[in-house]
Amino acid sequence: LPNRFTSIMWHLLRFAGCPSARSFGSRAAAPAAAKPQAKPKPPNGLSKVKSMIAVASGKGGVGKSSVCVNLAFSLQKHLGLKVGIMDADIYGPSLPSMVPSDVAEKVYGSQAGGIIPLRFQGVPLMSMGFMRPGQDAAVRGPMVSAMVQQMLTTTEWGELDYLLIDMPPGTGDIHLTVAQQAELDAAIVVTTPQTLSLVDVEKGIRMFDKVKIPTLAIVENMSYFVCDSCDKRHEVFQRGSCEQLAAQFGIERYFRFPLEPALSKHGLPFVLREEACNTQSLAEFHRLAAETAEAAPALSKLFKPALRPEASGSLLILSAEDGEYAIPARDVLLQCRSAKMRDEFTGEPLFREEEIPSNVVAKKVSTAGRYAMNVDWSNGHNSLFPFTLLKEIASSHGQVWNSSNA
Repeated sequence: LPNRFTSIMWHLLRFAGCPSARSFGSRAAAPAAAKPQAKPKPPNGLSKVKSMIAVASGKGGVGKSSVCVNLAFSLQKHLGLKVGIMDADIYGPSLPSMVPSDVAEKVYGSQAGGIIPLRFQGVPLMSMGFMRPGQDAAVRGPMVSAMVQQMLTTTEWGELDYLLIDMPPGTGDIHLTVAQQAELDAAIVVTTPQTLSLVDVEKGIRMFDKVKIPTLAIVENMSYFVCDSCDKRHEVFQRGSCEQLAAQFGIERYFRFPLEPALSKHGLPFVLREEACNTQSLAEFHRLAAETAEAAPALSKLFKPALRPEASGSLLILSAEDGEYAIPARDVLLQCRSAKMRDEFTGEPLFREEEIPSNVVAKKVSTAGRYAMNVDWSNGHNSLFPFTLLKEIASSHGQVWNSSNA
């Protein structure tokens, strides 16, 4: 893993043309007689981040990035909170266009082995667009997920109340990478009133539900426009779709933003502009910020199942809402859904049961976001188990566990 980390980070910074890429060590020229130096341990850039929120959309072009950036500066300026922004869209980064051009320079690698983010008015910013300003990123899928992972976890964010992650459109690999690498507290989903956008945003909400990330709010952008002559509100598209969507999924909060030309301007975020004063959009951003700050702490305290190995590793203890269950480790491994164990399309086993050692044990158990657990096994296999699958296994192979069983 250290070699893989060093390789990815070195390529990431070299790809960006960052002067401090050599701080990651493995590619730096060294005297022939010198002993190889220990590679730097990857810094935990999220260690001082209190809460993480994804801002997502099922479809591009709905104003998601504008909502993310302006929400961040509303939380900071209006409520006095410490906020950071990460642009997780590798192929089409938006963040460099949403801050003044003199801010959008290249980022650097730190001597500690992390990435130093850019800052604008005290807000740390990270984007692939700061790595290669004005250039495209022709990168294959697996490397994209690795880049997002390293940008998220090794950027030196510092102490933050909130880290807002501007997700790419859709529901793909990057969304799963972020869900597994970060314990996201909530998601804010952005849509527009058009039917096609609403259909796609439903898929996004269902995806977040599947990985146990609650949707905090729905934002309907370009919901209406106000005539500058008569001040009358005109509903260009269907009215009530946002409310119906919120009711359908049991989401308590929804916000409707008008069609605001100033929101599309590059450079200074809308909420920091003088022209934003006394506008409906500014009031709605402040309301969104206030309700986000009020609701997020409660969401972060929602019960999350857990899994731990019993001392010998031959049993796995699942902590669920209705109690704890002990499951034989081998029975858990036999239910692994990885591509090495099951056919991707039929779900049929690709192994014979007798091939799995009877004495196999769990060597290491770690969390994967809010919805799953990683298990490293003594036979060298690695598994990812969603909590829903673990509960199914517990119901068929487990037994009630209490401390007296230990």
